[in-house]
Amino acid sequence: MLNDLLATLAGQGPAVVIPLLLVFLTLDGSVGIGLITPGDAVLLVAGATADSVPEALLLIVTGVVACFLGASGGHWLGRRYGERLRRGRLGRRVGEERWKRAERLFDRSGWALALAYFLPWVHALTPAVAGAVGMSYRRFMVWATIGSVAWVGVYVTLGAVAGEVARRHAGLLLPVVAAAAVAVLAITAAARRLLNGGGARPGRSASRPPR
Repeated sequence: MLNDLLATLAGQGPAVVIPLLLVFLTLDGSVGIGLITPGDAVLLVAGATADSVPEALLLIVTGVVACFLGASGGHWLGRRYGERLRRGRLGRRVGEERWKRAERLFDRSGWALALAYFLPWVHALTPAVAGAVGMSYRRFMVWATIGSVAWVGVYVTLGAVAGEVARRHAGLLLPVVAAAAVAVLAITAAARRLLNGGGARPGRSASRPPR
């Protein structure tokens, strides 16, 4: 599925890429499709198709809107069906460790929720977990919006720069792809390090926030 989606994106113009990006990121946050196809790769390839700054900005706006819709849908599903989803067939396929990793974010500050966007697979579960543990929609969406703006902006920009370099210097395609992969790994490692280095909030545990 990953190869098919990325190949489809890479060969299309904005009229196709933008709707695909909107649908994918909406499903990513709501039903966790990012557990199958990482959103990081989709954003990079979508960014690489941008031929100009306006196109890149349009992709960023589209991505942020889609993340907002997906996070809203995921929060609602988590609030309504959280435990059922987790204990059901889909939840078992996701794996208990991934659920627990997403839950641990709520023992930290709100910035942890924003940084979760830079952790592949984890951010796909965060909206549903937020709804399931009773975090208020308003509080969750503040941090989800901050995280999605940073995540979409960084990866679309990285993809756009890599795509522009590759188009101007075809011989550098492999080094550019390798550099982009290293950048993604570095960003992911930095986000994980920041999360692992943060402590839980004093006082009331965030894992059971007030409704």
